[in-house]
Amino acid sequence: MSGKAPKSNTMDQCMAIQGAIRTVFPNSHHRLCLLAHYEEDPEKLGGLTHYKAIKKILKSIVYEAIDIQEFENIWLKMIEDYNIGKNEWLNLLYTNRHRWAPVYVKGVFWAGMSTTQRSESINAFFDGYVGPTTSLKQFVEQYDNALKSKIEKENKADFATFNSSFQVLTDCFFEKQLQEAYTNEIFKLFQDELRGMLYCNLTFIRSDGARNIFQVTDILKGKDGRVRLQVGFTVYQNELEFDIKCTCRLFEFKGIVCRHICKVFIERNVKEIPSQYILSRWRKDIKRRHTYVKNCYEDSQISEQKVRYNKLCSHFSKAAEIGVESIEKYSFLMKCVDDAIEKLMDNANYLESHSNQVMPPMLLEKDHDHHQTTSSKFLTPLKGNNNGNCVRMF
Repeated sequence: MSGKAPKSNTMDQCMAIQGAIRTVFPNSHHRLCLLAHYEEDPEKLGGLTHYKAIKKILKSIVYEAIDIQEFENIWLKMIEDYNIGKNEWLNLLYTNRHRWAPVYVKGVFWAGMSTTQRSESINAFFDGYVGPTTSLKQFVEQYDNALKSKIEKENKADFATFNSSFQVLTDCFFEKQLQEAYTNEIFKLFQDELRGMLYCNLTFIRSDGARNIFQVTDILKGKDGRVRLQVGFTVYQNELEFDIKCTCRLFEFKGIVCRHICKVFIERNVKEIPSQYILSRWRKDIKRRHTYVKNCYEDSQISEQKVRYNKLCSHFSKAAEIGVESIEKYSFLMKCVDDAIEKLMDNANYLESHSNQVMPPMLLEKDHDHHQTTSSKFLTPLKGNNNGNCVRMF
């Protein structure tokens, strides 16, 4: 992770894990896994007379509540209608609502990940590799196999992205722009927003100087084609600062411009989406740094490129530790790095004039041998006494 804390993480309901993560990553956004909440519904609510009705309302709160106020109104009405204000589990659930309810956490970037679906949980990562009877020793061995499988799938997806593309659905210039910028999978998600835009109605509300305010009514339809729900969202556009926000918070949550913003772009004749709304992580022309990290415990044939990458990371880490000591050291180091990047970007000319300064091959071979001789033998851990069971919140 290059010394950087994650911006956000999803935690188990284990109190010990929650405390440890909050201590190590105090500035990260933390949310609770909703999967356990659904799994334990029958146990916690099964004794209630109106269990099925209450479960249906809880589901609507998760999937249909548009904003915090609507969440609060639905919850309060549920408590009053079914007289369940003394249910300890529901009270604890409500107390921690800001850490699991989508309306509270959708303002934070989660790359669209929702823990209510098993396919998006960590369990899916290990499907076919580990099971309930897997020992710790087997888990360590199988982890690398699972990782290699995911990397292989990612490489295949990259190949498909660079050699094929989805056809555009509209004549919008910004759709063509994102077709060229996005990976196929992300562009497909964006096209879903374009399709949804067809069922949106836009109304201009008012203009406050450079800021324009629009109301976009999203007409949601069921599989039978009938109107199921009409939801209004507000879009704020600042034309001078090229800033635009929607109350649906899709961009903040998933990193993709929503259908409501696209509707405004068409209304205001916007040709290109501003660069700050095209995340680097979704671009096809970005080489992701994690692809350089070695991933196999058993493979001794580590490529020279990975060896160089690891050595550079080690040196940059040491330089960063020194660079933060003062503003003078920081400025000097930043200038050196910027100069080096600028020269390296002009790859051919720079390397040709500095070919005599390239690292001697013997240094790379030394590092290569070091990695080859590293032991990868895994032993079964010694048994020890448990420190107690984890207390689950849900």
